[in-house]
Amino acid sequence: MREPKPGRKPGIGGTAAGRIVAEDPASYELPDFSALGEGPYPPILLEAFERAGDNFARWGEQVAHAGYCCRPIRIKGHVEQVDRATGEVRTTYTTKGEPDDTLLVACGTRRASKCRSCSTWYQWDAFHLVRAGLQGGKGLDASVVDHPKLFVTLTAPSFGAVHVRRVKGSKVLPCRPRDKDKRCPHGRPVGCSVRHAEGEPTLGTPICPDCFDYDGQVVWNAMAPKLWARFRTYLPRELAAAVGMSHKRLDALVKIRMVKVGEYQRRGAIHFHAIVRLDAAPPEGDPNAVAPPPPGFSLGQLEVVVRAARESVYVECAELAVLGRTDTRLRWGGEIDVRAIRGGGPGELSNEAVAAYVAKYATKFSEALGLPQRPVEDDDDIDALEAPEHVKRLVWAAVVLGGRDELAGLKLREHAHGLGFGGHFLTKSRAYSTTMGALRRVRREHVRRQLAGDQGVVLDAWGRPEDDGLVEIRKSWRYTGWGYLSHGEAWMASTAAARARERRQLAREELDCAA
Repeated sequence: MREPKPGRKPGIGGTAAGRIVAEDPASYELPDFSALGEGPYPPILLEAFERAGDNFARWGEQVAHAGYCCRPIRIKGHVEQVDRATGEVRTTYTTKGEPDDTLLVACGTRRASKCRSCSTWYQWDAFHLVRAGLQGGKGLDASVVDHPKLFVTLTAPSFGAVHVRRVKGSKVLPCRPRDKDKRCPHGRPVGCSVRHAEGEPTLGTPICPDCFDYDGQVVWNAMAPKLWARFRTYLPRELAAAVGMSHKRLDALVKIRMVKVGEYQRRGAIHFHAIVRLDAAPPEGDPNAVAPPPPGFSLGQLEVVVRAARESVYVECAELAVLGRTDTRLRWGGEIDVRAIRGGGPGELSNEAVAAYVAKYATKFSEALGLPQRPVEDDDDIDALEAPEHVKRLVWAAVVLGGRDELAGLKLREHAHGLGFGGHFLTKSRAYSTTMGALRRVRREHVRRQLAGDQGVVLDAWGRPEDDGLVEIRKSWRYTGWGYLSHGEAWMASTAAARARERRQLAREELDCAA
């Protein structure tokens, strides 16, 4: 493998052998090319020249096939095909002869803060997955568009008053109007008369930090996945009670399918956006079948049931007793938003808008709060975080509580960078729609057919259609590292990614104009 020459800057991770992430092209401090003359050339250009002179065309193809990943995985190995009839083995691919004798593979992360390119693919897949469950496609019948569907937002309870931006129409209202002379036990005013502007750093911070229940909030974040699971369990029970039948009888008539995504509020509490859809119960032998619910089950009825389930659901948290709390039950907050999804008429919530909203937050984590994307390993790292003081105190609460043996089951220390939350951000019912894996397989097969030529038929090593199943495919790969080998490589990959984004944008604009 080609290694960076001595004197190159170490990449992310502190080594010189790769681990260099392709940043946005604008972040590179490049010289004035017109003033360089005969040199000397800066190191990043020398690295780019070296890459350009070493099988550059094939390296560019690898970058493109990896989706212009910002931090690709580097592997070595080969692919063999074995004829099932004769046992003959033929090698159909090897990394020998590739640039650096290495193959670049996309990292595949969902987090936009780690890889813009891979998270964009994830976001597109999430959009199509969610939209298919709203209007059909990807294997679902288009009749699903008429099923009762709701877009629900479930929030955390209050752990102390925080600064908020309140708007009524076009008028911005005071934050928390209260008696100016009224004080909290710590001597601070209990209200705030400021009309906050959008994006103010004070939004989401406590009126009184000493009154705020930091311990309670990180524990609630840690238990939020269990509370969501309990909500899913109680929803059909509430529906059975609403229509006056047993749960067993209801289960034979209808099924509730859902998809949810998590989002951090400014105050650092996790809350969930969910799509709730009512389907007919699938026939025996086809558990993933989707059909309209029978008569008697309406959208209004579904909304009543969702609100009732939110009111009744709770989870027991014995760890709260360790903190001296008498009430060990955790519930949803008092605020809930329930909106019907009807397809996109005037003033209606459209399928595309909901799918785009869910997909947007599927690529997020806690980076918007100034938190790192990996666990906090050293307590000294907390003070160095580029996060508001309120968020740092939440991290400290998670770290301190996570160090207590009685609270070890909550894994607060492990998830301190998520303010206690350690659940999945995007989850769905099995039969809601297609799967991420299915979408990726279709895309992978499409690319293979494109590379196969005009006929679009992928052939095996003996020239026969691979779909005939006459060969067994064996793959052998060895991990050698991640990231690019030099800043010059990373810069060229980032500029190629920027050009690809521009081409896609132009193509979308042309399609919009044609429509």
